[in-house]
Amino acid sequence: MYKSMQLIDMLKKKHTFRSDNDVAKKLGISRSAVSRYRNGTGSIDDKLAVEIAEMLTLDPFAVIASMRCERAARNNSPTDINFWRKYAA
Repeated sequence: MYKSMQLIDMLKKKHTFRSDNDVAKKLGISRSAVSRYRNGTGSIDDKLAVEIAEMLTLDPFAVIASMRCERAARNNSPTDINFWRKYAA
């Protein structure tokens, strides 16, 4: 299962971005959004999850499921966690 922070780190490594600001620019999002992903107070939405999956040549559905599982954990929803965990990488 992927975590938002892990995906950001994978993007930085694969595309040799120097900073989270470089990642934010590439993704067309704010630097503060990247910061929220990194500190666990935000999760990557489905559309962005697909874009990131394509950039990293990962299964888009597995990335979406991982992000939904992450959100369910933050919302303390065991039912949703169990559902999405089955599909997360």
